[in-house]
Amino acid sequence: MRRRCRLLVVAFQAATGPLAAQEVIELPAQDSFLVGAFQELYRVGSILDGRWDTFGEIGDVAFDAAGNLHIFDTQGLRISVVDQSGALVRQFGRRGEGPGEFESDFGELLRLVVLSDGRPVVYTWNRGAFAVFRPNGEFERMIRIPGGARTTFMELQALPEGAAVLSTSPVLRPSTTPIADGPFPTGSGQAFRALERFRLDGYQAAVDTVARAWNPPGAPIGFVPPAIAGALPDGGIAFTDSSAYAIRILTPTGDLARVLTRPIRPDPVSERDRDLFMALKLELERNFREDLARLGGTYADIADEMSARNRRQAESMEFYHEIPVVRALKTSWEGNIWVQRRSATLVGDGAIDILTTDGRYLGTYPPSATEMPSAFGPDGLMAFVETNELDVQTVVVRRLPPGLR
Repeated sequence: MRRRCRLLVVAFQAATGPLAAQEVIELPAQDSFLVGAFQELYRVGSILDGRWDTFGEIGDVAFDAAGNLHIFDTQGLRISVVDQSGALVRQFGRRGEGPGEFESDFGELLRLVVLSDGRPVVYTWNRGAFAVFRPNGEFERMIRIPGGARTTFMELQALPEGAAVLSTSPVLRPSTTPIADGPFPTGSGQAFRALERFRLDGYQAAVDTVARAWNPPGAPIGFVPPAIAGALPDGGIAFTDSSAYAIRILTPTGDLARVLTRPIRPDPVSERDRDLFMALKLELERNFREDLARLGGTYADIADEMSARNRRQAESMEFYHEIPVVRALKTSWEGNIWVQRRSATLVGDGAIDILTTDGRYLGTYPPSATEMPSAFGPDGLMAFVETNELDVQTVVVRRLPPGLR
């Protein structure tokens, strides 16, 4: 059954005060699995040295309105643009410390988006600024953000109109105090985690909070409900901030329009879950610490501080009491919402639901059918970054069938 099961109207309480009664749409409990392969359009990525598509480490990929795909090699510090046949259109970007150049020490922290007018934008973590390029790849200008360098975004998405981008995860501000139990403030003293919009019209970004996602009390480390968002074609956003299955739809003015739910309950956290989470977290942070230590200098000192912090956290790690249902959320250019649920094993990929903003359930892709796309584009385009057994990265572009765009 792909229609809504029932419709409720309830009142919600936000951190800033009461909201008016809002529509809550409960979607079917039973999965309706989608079948059929996506149409593959092209693949780029070669193991042969000297080819333009020999990538070192693919960071972000992003489409423009013409369907051209921008591929950011954060190791080679170069952006390659390919057309809808996979042919190279242009390359730009290079290593350096000047305008429009990228420093190799910070490649993994660079973020790429393409604005609605076709201008590529790279957020540079070490400079605390956006590097804006013209559609032809020529450098245009730097746009600073309030708060300075080392403000961290996990992911950015261009908003559909104007020169603006959305942080699809909470923004982490730089700390002004020495590292203790983390290099950034966790915001545990706040009742919300801010999802922010950055307007890129001048030489300093105008920043405003588009959603105040709930922040669990006590600053737990393990199984924290994710705060993740996606931009919608009308300028609104879809986001989740709960351990339950609850997708909130905000209007362009920031009002809560409706909540989409499925009666899928989060599981309680067991001792086995805690042990597995702790082992995975320590492994990831150990790898990150080793990467920092290889840079030498002050980064080696930071690596030592992180090692001590990790040991303290392992000894006194706090966990949220439930395993959140939703693991990831993204939105397509046409406005459909892709919701990836957690897997039964914690470490694998879960099933992906496709929803519409008005509350229709289109179906579910089982974990074996597809991964979450790395980027969506116009006319149902999707890009996936794949890595083979030789660690060679390939970008695969596929197209969705019309009914699921």
